[in-house]
Amino acid sequence: MELTASTSLTALILTKNEEPNLARVLDKLTWLERVVILDSYSTDTTLEIAASYPNVEVYQRGFDTHGNQWNYGLSLLKSKWALTLDADYVLTDEFIAETKSIIADPKYVAYLTTFKFLVFGQKLLGDNTTPRPVLFDLAKCNYFDDGHTQRLAINGESGNYKSYILHDDRKSLSRWLSNQDGYAIKESKKLIAPTTEKLPLSAKLRKTKVLAPFLVFFHCLFVKRLIFNGWVGWHYTLQRTMVEIILALRLIEDEKLSKLVEEQPKKVLQNQ
Repeated sequence: MELTASTSLTALILTKNEEPNLARVLDKLTWLERVVILDSYSTDTTLEIAASYPNVEVYQRGFDTHGNQWNYGLSLLKSKWALTLDADYVLTDEFIAETKSIIADPKYVAYLTTFKFLVFGQKLLGDNTTPRPVLFDLAKCNYFDDGHTQRLAINGESGNYKSYILHDDRKSLSRWLSNQDGYAIKESKKLIAPTTEKLPLSAKLRKTKVLAPFLVFFHCLFVKRLIFNGWVGWHYTLQRTMVEIILALRLIEDEKLSKLVEEQPKKVLQNQ
């Protein structure tokens, strides 16, 4: 059988209560023969939505870390190529066409794409998302944990898409706040842990616990021009600023609590 994008490529999506997002994502993946969903025991209608698509297979695993979850998902794939997507990534027609072209004549072992962030279904003039490898040769790549998220180890050269993916998350604000707090807890542990590696500028700014929220606020409004984007621009700006505020609070808490733990044995010895 001739290998085409639909047969030599499998999409992998991680889910946990993605009822507000999943159908829009799967609607743009019907051209694939196989889409694998690795679910962390959703309690909403995520599984029912997935079951309504004939090319979708659902597996379940309790979530521990992003790296472990993605790697387990990769182990379920049987194709040469993997397309790894968050449950709020909506493919554009241009991205789909470019993916088919890449699979037909690949030049690299992995391909990075950019994203266009949507708020309430509207595109922003700019955002703070960074390129991410989403398409890669399964035999030459695997994930590892990095703070609150995961990174892809690529054994070979990588290329870049010309097209982009839409990032369109429509989950509730309460769910978003809960997720961000969980991410901040892991990111704080990473930032305060001893390391011999040189910290990037973003990490140094975050460790000040003061500069990052202000810089992100002004960066979004004026550098990314979101002040001209109406209420969706303000919503995104406040969200990004809140992310930095939550992380700053977690850093303060972790640093102060660790000092209290260190000082406690000294006080006990002094009282003996």
